[in-house]
Amino acid sequence: MIFRLACRELLRSWRFGLFFIFNLSLGLTGFVSLQAFNVALETEIKANAKSILSADLAVAARRELTDDEAKKMREVVPAGATEGKIYEFFAMLSSSKGSRLVLVKAVDQAYPFYGELDLESGRQITAGSDNKDILSAPKAWIYPELKSQLGLDVGDEIQLGQLNLQISDVVKKDATQTFRMASLAPRIFVNRELLPQSGLLQYGSTFSLAHLFKLPETTDHKLVRDQLYNVLTDPQINVETPETAGEDSGRQLGYLSDYLGLVAIVALFMSALGAAYIYRLFLSTRMKEIAILRTLGLQSGEAVSVYILQASMLGLLATIPTMLFSLLVLPLLSKLLANFTPFDLSPTVTPEAFLICLLMAVFGSFVVSIPFLMKIFDLRAAKLFSEEKFAVGEGQRRYWTFLPCVALFYFLSVYQAHSWKIGSLFVGSMVAVVLALLLIGYGTVKMAGWIRGLNRWFLKFSFLSLSRRAGASLAIFVALGLGALLINILPQLKNSLQAEFQLDANSKIPSLFMFDIQDEQWTGLEKILADREVKPLGRSPLVRARILKVNDQDYERKLDTQGFKTREEEREARFRNRGMNLSFREGLSDSEIMIDGRPFSGPFDPEKQKRAELSVETRFADRMGFKIGDVLVFDVQGVEVEGEIINLRKVKWTSFQPNFFIMVQNGVLNEAPKSWIAAIPFLPEQQRSELQNAIAKEFSNVSVIDVVRTVDDVLKTAEKMSWSLELMAGLALLTGYIVLFSIVRSQIKLRRWELNMLKILGASWGEVASFILTEFAFLAFIASFFGAALSVVVSFALNTFIFESDFKLSLIQPLLSVVIITTLSLVISFLASLDIVRESALSILREEK
Repeated sequence: MIFRLACRELLRSWRFGLFFIFNLSLGLTGFVSLQAFNVALETEIKANAKSILSADLAVAARRELTDDEAKKMREVVPAGATEGKIYEFFAMLSSSKGSRLVLVKAVDQAYPFYGELDLESGRQITAGSDNKDILSAPKAWIYPELKSQLGLDVGDEIQLGQLNLQISDVVKKDATQTFRMASLAPRIFVNRELLPQSGLLQYGSTFSLAHLFKLPETTDHKLVRDQLYNVLTDPQINVETPETAGEDSGRQLGYLSDYLGLVAIVALFMSALGAAYIYRLFLSTRMKEIAILRTLGLQSGEAVSVYILQASMLGLLATIPTMLFSLLVLPLLSKLLANFTPFDLSPTVTPEAFLICLLMAVFGSFVVSIPFLMKIFDLRAAKLFSEEKFAVGEGQRRYWTFLPCVALFYFLSVYQAHSWKIGSLFVGSMVAVVLALLLIGYGTVKMAGWIRGLNRWFLKFSFLSLSRRAGASLAIFVALGLGALLINILPQLKNSLQAEFQLDANSKIPSLFMFDIQDEQWTGLEKILADREVKPLGRSPLVRARILKVNDQDYERKLDTQGFKTREEEREARFRNRGMNLSFREGLSDSEIMIDGRPFSGPFDPEKQKRAELSVETRFADRMGFKIGDVLVFDVQGVEVEGEIINLRKVKWTSFQPNFFIMVQNGVLNEAPKSWIAAIPFLPEQQRSELQNAIAKEFSNVSVIDVVRTVDDVLKTAEKMSWSLELMAGLALLTGYIVLFSIVRSQIKLRRWELNMLKILGASWGEVASFILTEFAFLAFIASFFGAALSVVVSFALNTFIFESDFKLSLIQPLLSVVIITTLSLVISFLASLDIVRESALSILREEK
């Protein structure tokens, strides 16, 4: 009986059902599309995991393994395994056409065990291929970026350190490459055997080493990995399997996906808002019938079951348009994100994505309906015999019925952000924004009723109508306000980012950044700079170390665990499992601010001090759980150094100045083996290029980053990322318009008698239309205005507290969005009300007869 009643109700109220389904499906579209894309990406990563790693197992470090470590490693690796060895490091490539920082990948005959390199000549480099000409002659393969940036091509001569090489081919596709965000340098492939002749890897040079292994087919990779970690105890040594390499390779795109998902959740929230209003309206028209059924013996629980089943059926039906809309959105999303992945992704709505959609739609519909369905328990059949009206707002207030909605929203936010911290911050921000919009909206609709002195009757009636129908007005206000906020945040952030990275003669951002400078090279480097009247912004020593103990507790490696991991846990594991770069200086630089503790007491005095003083960057300290007073023990080139944290610093990383997570008191590490890093102030392009060429020619091991080019790459990458975020923001705004249409349509149908009575009293259809449009245009204008204003506040907070950069206000985008949103709202309101506005008033009288 319950099922039959639910079906009959749906058939009778098919228009309500269509509006509910359309609202919910549009909100689910962004979420489901993103899930489908992520599933396709994860599937592709798993399928290509061995190609990305180029092996079954890799033992990697930022230093050479000791003889003892190498021996232990080979004892654990099973018999029958094949070994290869590669190096990766930055170096300066020089040629007759200029110089450029490149990422050198020095390989041997074994590379790659899996995957392939496709070259422009048509050759394909695989594990068993014998066409690796770079191993038999002094040649190199280059990435195509070097063709466009320096004009290099096959046959050209280049110099890497002391090596003179000929370009023999250009890499067309690299299956071992991961995701392309803003890259510091293009790759170049050379023979590993030539490294000793190059002079590039000197004491203190920065490089990554990986021992690659192809294991027998029956080998348990995870077991071998765990055994290697047991014998290789230094946290700086990392053991990668295809699974962990795949996770690492997708991390950067994962961050973007996290934030896209949060924007999609806003669209889902807005659609739920519209669906909830429509459902409340529908239920209010059914209260009298429910009361009649109650008198005929239907229990309250059974009545609630009818509508729960009905809401679930509507959610189930909403999956159909959701799948169709997702098929339209997915190609756009894939095209926007194609720049960041080496794979040719063709995401489709997979069974997993469909299951998520089904659960969200059915459970979401149930959750949205709970607060209103509980009102059925408050129905009094005695009201049937009085002239009182039935209303959903009557009866006991059960605020707990909204808890499932809040819990679902919070769970989705944390799940999508992969972070309790960011998810909680997002939910808190959303609650604050919605409350602000509700307060502003409530004040607006109430004040609208106080407006006096209007000449036209329909203007006066429009504002009075707003104040009388606060519920509908607030739902529209919140939906449009959130849409305006979302589409304005990104342009504000981009404007601030561009202003932050503005490079000119007055900019404090350097134009060149140098590292791997040896002690004995600084004098010669200073001469090159002095000859060109260039004064460095400063230089900082870099001392390699690793943390041994924290407060007398061994600082142990953090192994990856299976299952859900937050982004904070991932970052902690990465930082814990790598070495530390330490530095020292007298005081703080221009890009640093001490936020807690005390400054250094001066140079280290071994007679008066038991341990050195340490200064730690505040976010790094937060990730690692460090605090003032903690005692850290470092291994610096085999010598133990003990230090105590005395202050926490905030660092402005966008300054591109030489900055470090941990600074040590001056006088402790001065005699330790070290290299230097330095920054060069802004220079015109020609002078910058000439200086870079001179440094590369004289000191081939010194790496020079062109900050201007890097910043340009960062801005281009940010622009590409913003397109995908704007797609989701646009989807959220479209959801807001659907909410507007649904509510306007519902309101017009409820006010049909009132509108036709106005015509009977002499109002023209144009005046009736003006009455309606004035009401909703005013609401749309105020909502979009305050939504845009809140976007400025949110953008300021993000820039100041999250990105820690200066905020640059742009008024053009917010003002333009207010005009566009108001205009579109006018059009949508007109379309939603057109048939009833133009309806003949006689139809009402005929119905009464």
